[in-house]
Amino acid sequence: MRKILMAFLILFLLVSGLSATEQGHLLIIGGGSRPPEALKEFVALSNNGPILVITSASGVPKESGPAMVNQLVNAGAKDVNWLHIDSPEMGNADSTVNQIESASAIFFTGGVQERLMKRIGRTRAEAVIKKLYFEKGGIIGGTSAGAAVMSSVMITGNELINKDSTDAYVSIQAKNIETKEGFGFLDQVIIDQHFVARKRHNRLISLVLENPRLVGIGIDEGTAIMVYPDDKFRVFGKGSVVVYDARKAKDVKANQNGLLGGREIKMDVLVEGDEFYLKL
Repeated sequence: MRKILMAFLILFLLVSGLSATEQGHLLIIGGGSRPPEALKEFVALSNNGPILVITSASGVPKESGPAMVNQLVNAGAKDVNWLHIDSPEMGNADSTVNQIESASAIFFTGGVQERLMKRIGRTRAEAVIKKLYFEKGGIIGGTSAGAAVMSSVMITGNELINKDSTDAYVSIQAKNIETKEGFGFLDQVIIDQHFVARKRHNRLISLVLENPRLVGIGIDEGTAIMVYPDDKFRVFGKGSVVVYDARKAKDVKANQNGLLGGREIKMDVLVEGDEFYLKL
């Protein structure tokens, strides 16, 4: 009997070990300057392992790559390199995959989020980056466009109905804000950036009302959130983080003109040091 129990115990431990995964951290910066304390925590959570800056969103990678490397070095990093993946073919290359696999932390620079997803989305590079975060306990960071890609539902910045660039985001309207697929490190939120500085409340409220299961997180310039494995995040930096939560909202609807409405939508305005739990 004792041998049978011991065999079951060994089997349980083996199965537990095989199935155990360790989710990592996310540093999401709203654009503009990078909060120094947030970068220091990013470096600390990388465990002094190699940090890889990916510049695929950028139109000037030879400038944005070294600049971000220098900021991370100033924050205490010892081993930082940058990589510009400029096509899906490069995203599938063995050399690219090997370089990403050797990193303990990834940081996405700003630029254009659609450009980043077109170059890396659904490639082997994306798969190993997700493995780093979801299974190896690594940390993923990003700013501006590199922040927008963090969620499953990604804001592109385009409007589908109101296309006059001089009249941007003037309504809370259904089927107007274009979204595409992001990396999906967070599947229960929508991330928006440059939020207060560029007055982007209308577009995030629109998306939250159209997708009430998702929490809208608007991060201002010079501001960041660190998302921990328990789905808590903490605010860093000089600006605000605005959270819109319609998960318990009532009477969510669109009228005949496509204008969205709803009652009891929860709003939080957070500043440096504040914490927020994404779970209900």
